[in-house]
Amino acid sequence: MSRLLRQFAEPMSLLLLAAAAVSGLVLGERLDAVAITVIVALNAAVGLVQEGRAAHALEALRRLETPLARVERAGLVRTVPARELVVGDLVHLAAGDRVPADLGLGAASALEVDESLLTGESLPVAKTAGDPGPDGQLWSGTLVTRGAGQGVVTATGTATKLGTVAAGLEGGQDPTPLQRELAALSARLGLVAVGVAAGVFALILVRTGLSAAGLGRAFLAAVALAVAAVPEGLPTVVTVALALGVRRMAGHGALVRRLPAVETLGAATVLATDKTGTLTENRLRLATVDLAGAGAAARADGLTGKDARPLATVAVCCNDAQLDPPAGDPVDLALLEAVGPHQVARLRAAWTRLAGLPFDAERRRMTVLVAGGAQRLLLVKGAPETVLARCTRRRSGPAVVPLSAPDRAGLLERTAVLARRGERVLALAWQPFAPQLPAGADLEELDGDLELVGLVGLADPLRPTAPGAVAEAQAAGIRLLMVTGDHPGTAAAVAERAGLAPAGAPVLTGAELRAGGVPADPAAVPVYARVEPDQKRALVEALRAGGAVVAVTGDGVNDAPALRGADIGVALGVAGTEVAREAADMVVTDDDLATIVTAVREGRGIYDNIRKVVDYLVAGNLSEILVVVACLLAVPGLGIPLLPLQLLWINLLTDGLPALALGVDPPTPGLMRQPPRPPTARLLGRRRLRLLAGRGALIAAASVASLFIARDLFGEPLAHARAVMFTVLVVAHLLMAFVARGPDPLAATPARLGVAARLLGNRWLLLAVGAGIALQAATALWPPARDLFATAALSAREWALVAAAAVAPVLAMAALRPRHR
Repeated sequence: MSRLLRQFAEPMSLLLLAAAAVSGLVLGERLDAVAITVIVALNAAVGLVQEGRAAHALEALRRLETPLARVERAGLVRTVPARELVVGDLVHLAAGDRVPADLGLGAASALEVDESLLTGESLPVAKTAGDPGPDGQLWSGTLVTRGAGQGVVTATGTATKLGTVAAGLEGGQDPTPLQRELAALSARLGLVAVGVAAGVFALILVRTGLSAAGLGRAFLAAVALAVAAVPEGLPTVVTVALALGVRRMAGHGALVRRLPAVETLGAATVLATDKTGTLTENRLRLATVDLAGAGAAARADGLTGKDARPLATVAVCCNDAQLDPPAGDPVDLALLEAVGPHQVARLRAAWTRLAGLPFDAERRRMTVLVAGGAQRLLLVKGAPETVLARCTRRRSGPAVVPLSAPDRAGLLERTAVLARRGERVLALAWQPFAPQLPAGADLEELDGDLELVGLVGLADPLRPTAPGAVAEAQAAGIRLLMVTGDHPGTAAAVAERAGLAPAGAPVLTGAELRAGGVPADPAAVPVYARVEPDQKRALVEALRAGGAVVAVTGDGVNDAPALRGADIGVALGVAGTEVAREAADMVVTDDDLATIVTAVREGRGIYDNIRKVVDYLVAGNLSEILVVVACLLAVPGLGIPLLPLQLLWINLLTDGLPALALGVDPPTPGLMRQPPRPPTARLLGRRRLRLLAGRGALIAAASVASLFIARDLFGEPLAHARAVMFTVLVVAHLLMAFVARGPDPLAATPARLGVAARLLGNRWLLLAVGAGIALQAATALWPPARDLFATAALSAREWALVAAAAVAPVLAMAALRPRHR
């Protein structure tokens, strides 16, 4: 009900209701008063439907983004929607997860949580398992920034601490920058329309005199002209176009979390993408094994052979993934698959984890302490350069020998060779201990005297869609950069196979960035490897400072600053953490670069559709103003050129359904062969305003010319001539939708769209225009409508004149192209 009342509270609706009162009470024209009131009600109904479509679309988008939780039930860890959690469920958490419910912490390993959502405290809070106080509780909505843990659900939904806070909050979504620009545009056009209406009011009084009836009719005509000239439904149509376009993007796997991102997508000039999951399948498989000096080679038996048992022990026990059902980090899953399910079960039954430190961007390794009977093992898995620096010994067959500096250098060279083949290389090491560890032992201190048990290379196949997506983005004028934490050789090999960079292209590493800083033109370097989170953010800031519109992908907790700092942050929905998704403007549900490029194409299409709506409405409404003014100045004896009801009828037919149909138009072919839209470009700059004024003048000229032809050449009465002009104006305005649907003539490289494609490519527009023309024809063919709108029954030659005069300006618009500067 409140939404309906808002439609009648609009300034234009109030003005029309005042006009209806004047018509009925002052002029005694009750039929006109009823008709004006009905048109106000129809306009309100159209606005209500449009607003409802937008609200429903936005609500559907919110429902698409369902938080997930890893819950242990019947001994198995499964991923379920957070809304399905119940009190008593055991939830598993890791760094990057959003806590899905209030939990009592039962187990924790170096667990730290960001509770700023509830407390405003920016520093993470350390949590302790079993603590009855706040340190042993996890609150729904907070973020795990470090470590891992398990907790039992104590409250869900509105019963949580966050739920009690949120229950009393209610608010709407702020308008996007584009919506604010359109509202300002409508306001400016409104001022122009009021000024023109005042002038028309004065001209009509000069023609009709200062009688009470003359004043009333002049007031009605001026109000109707002001209403017809202002595209008051433009912001609503744009909201519908944005919301439905975003839903279409969601159907392609790109979930836009903030509507302003749609406006920016079409202007993206740089896309900084990760490697794993976006360019590759994120489906790692064991490719090569180096048994600590035996030489890197492919192994048909994976890690199941007798000589690979030390490697298998570290791979399985220094690992948080599980095979049935598959869950966990892709690297960990690949290692478990290489060992095999039976061996995994045997090793995990033989060794019990006592403590552990998870992998993070700073340590770049995972460390766990396990016990098997009387033996203790410290197991380490991570980046070769990090792990090898902590190894003093290596296995050589059954023997253990010192690891010399030349040995270390040789192993790093093998790592580089494997990486250049596109493999991800890990070093695995251990350190046996006696049953009793040194007093006060700390895992951070214990892993400094390790025994290397081997290197493994994991291959991640290139996505079949990656080369095509890279080529499409480059053709669209978008510069692609790979920013990854992987080895430089791996990054370069994948970039070359995907077509992102040629062989031998420069690769900058995080160490080089730390030593020399960000280059003056960051986009000139196609590949950045071993990049740390703060360096990724610095790259984004440098690109934006250079004038680029930057889209960046990310999946980890530490990617959040770069995602926030970019013009468009794109989180990976499969591999991404909840922190990354919260920081991003868009979530890609399949992690595929092709989906991101598709989202850019859709974003460009949505912005282009809004441009079409603006072109259509502004040019058409200008034509109505010009017709009225021209007739008042050049056609003596006509009286009011277009009656108030006629103007309101034009507004109802032309500004509603056709504009909405244009707003949901399929993307124009060729959009991805144009350069990105400048971020400072405006929908109605001076050049476009001149173009639209010219289009409006063509329609007005054809309409006024039809009146002269019907009156002077055909010798028809003035009422017939005005009916012809009225019909030409409506039909020409409706047909202009097909001109607006074409490629933007002001684009640097306008795309081509044939006549058949313009007419048949949007069935909703075809139906809307066809219905509008049919309804307009009824005003001349149906006697009650003729009486209501003061028209006349047109003859065959008058209908032929209508067809010719309505089509002529449309053909002229399609044929004439503005000259580019």
